[in-house]
Amino acid sequence: MPLQLFLNELSVPNEQPARAVSIKRLKQLVATVRQARGLDSTAILNSHVPLSNFPLGDQTTIASVRNDGECIEESLYLKAVNNRSPMALTKENVGEEDPDLCEYRIQPAAPVQSGQIALGLGYAHFFRGLGLSLASHEFWLEQSIELELTKLTSAGEISIVQVSAMNADSPSAIDFNADQIRALLAPSFSSGAEFWERRAELCPNLVFIPRTRSQLEGIQAGDPLLEQTWAKLSGIDKAIGAWKISKAKYPMFPFNVRPESKSRRALTEFKDNEGYMRAFSDHCDLAPSECRIHFIVEAEPHRHALIGHIGRELGIG
Repeated sequence: MPLQLFLNELSVPNEQPARAVSIKRLKQLVATVRQARGLDSTAILNSHVPLSNFPLGDQTTIASVRNDGECIEESLYLKAVNNRSPMALTKENVGEEDPDLCEYRIQPAAPVQSGQIALGLGYAHFFRGLGLSLASHEFWLEQSIELELTKLTSAGEISIVQVSAMNADSPSAIDFNADQIRALLAPSFSSGAEFWERRAELCPNLVFIPRTRSQLEGIQAGDPLLEQTWAKLSGIDKAIGAWKISKAKYPMFPFNVRPESKSRRALTEFKDNEGYMRAFSDHCDLAPSECRIHFIVEAEPHRHALIGHIGRELGIG
């Protein structure tokens, strides 16, 4: 699943700050989103309201700032980011545990918003994502926010535990959490054979044709190609995942994807899982080697990518 970013609604000030302060905070928020998407270009920005309506103060929203002719570029950037509101993820992304059965609150001893229900930060913890806060108080500058989680156990009893949600108010805060974020995005397998066995879990939006099994299982532990293969396969998977949500005509990939030339197109033809010959023209590089991944993007019966080749450039042996 792509990195999930959650706007912290509790960091919005209860008063109306000076216009210059609101603009500064909006620019810093956008810079923070940019920095986070540098770690995962398919990251999804979640908000409890449509982004244009997200408040920066009592009487100021992102839309009102934009409509006054300020922060145009920042507003356009936020519109281009994969976003979701209100904060409710599809069932396929939730898993077995239901977030509606969990209640997150700011701890009673907090200097601001003590005891208040925390939607954004709560979701950040639940989905192992990242909360994004406006720099409206020193408390929201912390890289980790302590929360009180109340939930029902499997036995039907109420459990109250203390948890922490990753938080960022600035690009430097993203840098502080970068290793932890990369750990969430990093592969948890040691060889191509292990990836093959766990492919449905690791890349749920990809379908592999039979010939790719031996190609993947041939990548041994410690082979530099393993990391590059994971980077591209997971990138394709995340792009398809974001495509499912955005409903755009075609997925946006975080790297260069291009069709094969007409003169070489026949080299990309392989039998799919139904035994039909298909041209797997679209491909990306596995730099710095001469290897490629060839695939087909399909919308039916559900949005996914069909992987047809993982290995050396076709036609060169």
